[in-house]
Parts: sequence; structure tokens; C-alpha cells
Amino acid sequence: MADTNVYVTAANDAAFGRRFEVFLRREGPLVVSAVAMAEVLIGIADLRQHTSALEALNADATVLAPEPEDWARAAAAVVRLGGDAVTKSRSFWNDALLAAQCARLELTLVTSNVADFQRLGRYLGVRAVAPFPS
Repeated sequence: MADTNVYVTAANDAAFGRRFEVFLRREGPLVVSAVAMAEVLIGIADLRQHTSALEALNADATVLAPEPEDWARAAAAVVRLGGDAVTKSRSFWNDALLAAQCARLELTLVTSNVADFQRLGRYLGVRAVAPFPS
């Protein structure tokens, strides 16, 4: 599963995008979290571009929404981390939800933000790696 930052970088950096495509052909198909899908769409101000973004995210992938247990486990992890300004942000909450979902599905998360997922991993057991894992 890939974090939102991986999709955004792939869309904005041609060289990274090509490496991501090679990675997907070698390791795919990818499971896409509905959390990352929503974050990508929120980042696209032009609603006319949403359809093509959704098509790209759904291409050769399975989109899965978090389960109720993921929401509860993510909330518990955020509380255990102390509720500072970072952990109370929408972005960190989405990371927590994504981490809980990945842990439940036993999927590795590819992210450019390994540090936050390592913090969450103490309570959620998520495995996070930087692009591009071998």
C-alpha cells in the first residue's frame, strides 16, 4: 500500500513516477486505501481532474476502505502518543488510520514519511518503508 505522498510525488516528478511504475509492475498490483484516495482528491482543487485521478488510482489496484476496528485502533494509538499538536492534525489522523488498516491487512506501507509511521508502529505494528523497497 502506498501513502498519499508517494502518489503526489509520482504525479509531480516524472523520474519518480517512472520508478513508481516499474515498482508497481514488479510488486503490484497495489492495494489503495480509501484514506489515500480521499487525501489525493482533497489536494486537487480542480474538480474536473478528480475523474482522471480516480481512474489512475483504480488502475490495476484494489481500493479498500478502513474497517471499524481500524478506526478504533487508530484512535487508541493517537491517544497513547499523547495528543500533541502533530498527533491532533488531520494529516496525522489519516496516517494513523492508514497505519491501522495496513497492520490489519498485513501490508507494508510505502511512504516518504517513515518517521511518523514508526511512531505509530509502536502501537499499531505497521511496517513502513521508504520508496522503493526491494
